[in-house]
Amino acid sequence: MKKSIEKLAIEFPEVRITRELKYNDRGYQVKLLQMWLAAEGPEVYPKGLITGYFGPLTRKAVIKFQEKYADEILIPQGLERGTGVVDGLTRKKLNELF
Repeated sequence: MKKSIEKLAIEFPEVRITRELKYNDRGYQVKLLQMWLAAEGPEVYPKGLITGYFGPLTRKAVIKFQEKYADEILIPQGLERGTGVVDGLTRKKLNELF
């Protein structure tokens, strides 16, 4: 994982998620998101695909990630279930972990 992040640091100037990500988004920040979700293991992102496209598998993985860290992501927003959108609190947790 560390080598992958180092490779991304060379390929991409910023190794953190800086904006909201949602279904149908594309680009290096989506690739970064997918790498981080894959690092959480198969219980979060079973397929672990790193495509740069935010499709249904990535959305499901984001929901699982949000529900895994519900105390920090969902509860402060009054939510019981993940939304599948990488909002501010989801982004903050991802950036903290990775």
